[in-house]
Amino acid sequence: MTEKELIKSLRRGDLSALEGLIDRYTPYISSIISRILRGRQADVEELTADVFLAAWDNREKLRAGQVKGYLGAIARNRAFNLLRSDRENLPLEDDVLILETDGPDKELDRKETARIVNTALAQLDKPQRELFVRHYYYGQTVQEAALAMGLNLSTAKTWLRRGRETLKTYLRKEGYEYETAGNFQADG
Repeated sequence: MTEKELIKSLRRGDLSALEGLIDRYTPYISSIISRILRGRQADVEELTADVFLAAWDNREKLRAGQVKGYLGAIARNRAFNLLRSDRENLPLEDDVLILETDGPDKELDRKETARIVNTALAQLDKPQRELFVRHYYYGQTVQEAALAMGLNLSTAKTWLRRGRETLKTYLRKEGYEYETAGNFQADG
C-alpha cells in the first residue's frame, strides 16, 4: 500500500491502515526515542505507542510524503518533553556530593558538604545544573548529555566550563579550596 493510500484509509477510520502505519514506522520511531531516552525501554515503548495514537487522532493532518517527518517530530517532541518533566524532579541525592573526611564529625561534615555543594549547584541555571548532574553524577558523556537535552556539543562544553567556574568561585567563598578536578578541600 502506498503512503497516499494509507493516509486515505486512515482518514476513513480504517484500523488496518493504522496497523500498516505502525508496521511501517515503528523501527524508525523507536530508534529516535531510544537515542533520546537511552536505557529506558519501557518509556520508549510507551512513547512509541503514543506517537501512533497521536497520528491516529490527527490523521486529517497527515500528508503524503510528510508522514515520516511528522511522526519523527512527534517522537522527538514527546521524548524531550518527558526528559524535561523528569529534570524538574532530577534526583540529587545527598550522597552524590559527599566528600570524605576523617574524624568523629564525619557524618556532620558530609551533611554540611552536601548542603554547600547543593547550594553551589543552585547557583546554576536549571539547564546548566541538569547538564552538570548528567555529566558528573550520572556519568553521561558530554555528547550523550547534550543530545538528551537537545544542545549542540559546543554549547554543552561551554556550559560545563562555566558551571565549573561558578561552582569553584562559590565553594572558595564558602571556605573550600580547589585542588584537582572534582576535589575540594575545606580550608582549616
